[in-house]
Amino acid sequence: MTRKIRVSALLTVCALAVSLFSACGKSNNDGGASSASTSPSASPSTSASASPSDAPKKDVTLQFWTISLSPNFDDYINGRIKKFEEANPGVTVKWTDLPYDAMESKLLASIAGGNAPDVVNLNTGMTMTLAGKNALVDMNKEATDEQRSIYFENLYNSAKLGDSVYAFPWYYGLSAFIYNKDLYEKAGLDPNSPPKTMEELKQQAVTIKEKTGKYGFVPSYNPPADLYFSGVPMISDDKKKMIINTPEALEWVKWNKALFDEKVVPKEALSADANYATDKYQGGQIATLTTGAQFLSRVKTNAKKVYDNTLVAPMPTMKSGKYHAGLMNLVVPTASKNHTEAIALANFMTNDESQLEFCKIVNILPSTKKAAADPFFTQAGDDPESKVKVIVAQEAAQAQDFTLGVKDEGKILEPLWKNWQKMLLGQMTPEDYLSQSEAQAQKLLDEVNAAG
Repeated sequence: MTRKIRVSALLTVCALAVSLFSACGKSNNDGGASSASTSPSASPSTSASASPSDAPKKDVTLQFWTISLSPNFDDYINGRIKKFEEANPGVTVKWTDLPYDAMESKLLASIAGGNAPDVVNLNTGMTMTLAGKNALVDMNKEATDEQRSIYFENLYNSAKLGDSVYAFPWYYGLSAFIYNKDLYEKAGLDPNSPPKTMEELKQQAVTIKEKTGKYGFVPSYNPPADLYFSGVPMISDDKKKMIINTPEALEWVKWNKALFDEKVVPKEALSADANYATDKYQGGQIATLTTGAQFLSRVKTNAKKVYDNTLVAPMPTMKSGKYHAGLMNLVVPTASKNHTEAIALANFMTNDESQLEFCKIVNILPSTKKAAADPFFTQAGDDPESKVKVIVAQEAAQAQDFTLGVKDEGKILEPLWKNWQKMLLGQMTPEDYLSQSEAQAQKLLDEVNAAG
């Protein structure tokens, strides 16, 4: 049951992976490459260890590792590598693609064996685990101002630990608010006034249930991230104390409990699979859907009448006003022997041109400000799919990934997942959920910190 909640909560991330695996891997060579040491918006670097004036080495071979991008994106990755090599004579890039589950263990083994790769694709959780081991280059110290300046600040700071940042952000996905115009009108609601906050979402769902007998929405749970974006610190700055049981947390937990107790949301969704909400929406049984454009295309294929009656809007915001983005990053291990060239490659693969080209191949979002402002993301057609692309790109400036920034993060957060369903089903109170989850997470954190 817990796993099913987790699957539902990670719907967007899974959908992104499915999109990546299924999209065609065509190449789109539409621009020149950036140099390892220059870019159009160059400004002097304050870094002494990797200044823009550092002369690139000759006959350097960079090992570049990614997660599950081959074979579907071979043409794209190889095309970008070729452009980087052309712009940086003497630098050769060797690309290796690994399965998601194999990345962390192989990376740690290679570092321990003295054969560390130079640029590695990691999610934020793995990034922070390795950062805690001092295994990654601090981009705030070794990258240039010019290299750091291209990203959305919130996304760049997703890999922040203290005053250091250990990655360049790469690609991610966000959801939009998708809703059935006909059901809104039958409920007496104005379809031109979708909810802007979670509380407005709840009130509209209550009205829809009362007037039509249909459910207003299906929650997609991620208790740790939801609490964080509700204003809960989650962990102290020194990473020694869990901070979960707060007034903000209790307000959020009680809000969710009330949805179930008042039958505003379907209880069966708690044990349903990841397709439940989409299936119900395209069947006209639920008024709204919170997901990305990739699932809207399923509605278009399976239920054209519902699709033609669909409107889209930005996601209702939580207390922080931010949206949760499950990021993929590029990092440089400290064990790399070629920091300057490796940082340049990581920056090149995540720059405006590279990300825009990638986004035109597969349904993902760029982490750079200039790429997100491209007409591809700002000019929508009349169809819902096209409009969703623009909406989620506009949400990018408020996007951020969530992480505790400690080793074994998933294990430490497990009590929040395990106890969530018990709380919703009335087997523990919201107060007990928070106090017990915090105590259990603290015990696990203490064990992790003691192990070093």
